[in-house]
Amino acid sequence: MKKVLLIAVVALLSLNNVKAQLPNGSSAPNFTLTDLDGTSHELHALLDQGYTVFLDFSAVWCPPCWGYHTGGALEDLYINHGPLGYPNVSANTTDDVMVFFIEGDEGSLDDLNGGAGSQGDWVTGTPYPILPTYAGSNSTQVTSDYQIGYWPTVYQVCPDRIVTECGQSASPYSLVSACPAPASNDNDARTFDYAGETLTCEGDLIPEIMIQNYGILNLTTLTIEVAVNGTIVSTTPWTGNLTTYGTDNITLPALIGLNSNDAITINTTYPNGIVDADPSNNPAVSFNVLLATQNTNTFVTVQVETDAYGSETTWDIKDANGTNVISGGPYNDLGAAGTTIQTPTTGNLNTNECHTFTIYDSYGDGIDAGYGTGSFSVTDGNGTILTQGGVFTDIDGGAFKTGSQGGPPASWDCDPINGCVDPGTGSGLYTSITDCNAACSATDVSEVISNLSIYPNPVKDILTIEGSYVSIEIIDLFGKVVLSSGSQKGIDVSKLSNGVYFANIKTKNVITVKKITIAK
Repeated sequence: MKKVLLIAVVALLSLNNVKAQLPNGSSAPNFTLTDLDGTSHELHALLDQGYTVFLDFSAVWCPPCWGYHTGGALEDLYINHGPLGYPNVSANTTDDVMVFFIEGDEGSLDDLNGGAGSQGDWVTGTPYPILPTYAGSNSTQVTSDYQIGYWPTVYQVCPDRIVTECGQSASPYSLVSACPAPASNDNDARTFDYAGETLTCEGDLIPEIMIQNYGILNLTTLTIEVAVNGTIVSTTPWTGNLTTYGTDNITLPALIGLNSNDAITINTTYPNGIVDADPSNNPAVSFNVLLATQNTNTFVTVQVETDAYGSETTWDIKDANGTNVISGGPYNDLGAAGTTIQTPTTGNLNTNECHTFTIYDSYGDGIDAGYGTGSFSVTDGNGTILTQGGVFTDIDGGAFKTGSQGGPPASWDCDPINGCVDPGTGSGLYTSITDCNAACSATDVSEVISNLSIYPNPVKDILTIEGSYVSIEIIDLFGKVVLSSGSQKGIDVSKLSNGVYFANIKTKNVITVKKITIAK
């Protein structure tokens, strides 16, 4: 879904405070892409020639992207510092930089040339290569590989293939000097910050590490030691054949019987059987184990409060076999300022089993963006919060292990016919039957119901509710809640399809059901 995540002014002022979704210090994924003139470009080939590469990921509809594109900073960077002999590059170039404009949101060729869906003509006057991703050109895989979550995202890639999100710098050439010196030692291994799993459900974990050959000679052997709380538990002799700046993700032996907060340390030593020439770039990698919440109630409630773009949000709970047992979303888009709390989803899980909750945002900006602020939470039948959040990129969540206790906590609603009843979902108004009975006896239920009226019926767009109530749920004939709202006089049902629905209207003590018809 195309959208402006940051308005122009905010984007220009605050982008340096926003973290890129491909973390700084990552190894740049390689790509081979063809520009609008039909010329093919391979990233790693340019890096291996010593060039620092700037990647401007933008979208043709994005105002701050257009502002940076027309500001001239990248134009000057390419003309005065680009590869000698390349089109539009000065003969007096410093010959140490390359620049690419990547239209990463499938903007059409017409849009790139200033069509109706564009901020302007991106092609005319642009001296550096434009790499499109519309159908029939390059794949959008490059956008996924670089985990683009907002536009523009500008990366600097040093010759050692390390990525830094540099923002909309007015003088990007000044950043080139921050790149490290080229590899100069024969035998030099480099390690990266730990990016593997740290959360375990039952105390078992498979660590992994990324290494890079920072030596001139090919890296063929390496020793990797893993320690738990200072005691070495495994030694892995790695073998391979990495050229200079080549990388490898290494899966290490499984760790068994871990406890929460156990300290894991991973050391890499003896590249090619030699003492590492520069141990400063491969310090010990360490992290602490996170043990999933144990012995939870099998009954869970998932609460999602979306941002403006609820259609991008989905979630699921998987069991130990990776099978979906409960899921939700996508939700309604708001299309205006404000937030909406979606109807809580409940379910009963298997006993004594590991489960994983994962929430997804298809655009990669979580649910704490756009209009309003979103959040999510998963709570068990005992009221324990199993995981919660809202600020993430494309996925978030947590793990937990159920115990033998199941079912929602007792709760009660005042039924107009049967008196106080447990709805069996843990969502009743009262936590004790005494409180429910007292409330029921103090209220003339028939009077409450008679004071509620809804119109028009059939309804086209706005359903009016007269009378005092707490909340409303509109349910289709399949039993699915398609709309929910707190108390307000007018309920917008214009996005619902034609048909018959049931409106469950909850007052202080009762729930009354009204049948409505939507006809447009």
